[in-house]
Amino acid sequence: MSLVVKLEDDLGERGEWVMLHGVIPAHTERDFPLLRSIDPFGKTVFNHLQMETFLEEWERVRDRARDESQKEAWGKIKEMARTCENDRDLYLRFVGH
Repeated sequence: MSLVVKLEDDLGERGEWVMLHGVIPAHTERDFPLLRSIDPFGKTVFNHLQMETFLEEWERVRDRARDESQKEAWGKIKEMARTCENDRDLYLRFVGH
């Protein structure tokens, strides 16, 4: 599963994005209540209030990033999530294909 992950404002305007593949938990993985809700074929949006839980779960999937591109994407998404956590006007959007 490949996803585009974007850090966006209310208008969907902001330049940061990254491609992610193979890191997101499956819907059946109940230990990840937030991450397992990411729709692999649609859009999923998180706001600043969800970032604390998101970041906790994100740390727990770090080992799923195995190759260099996955590790780079994992780190970029963590950085975007921290930015989102500190700005209530930003959203972290996952777009499935």
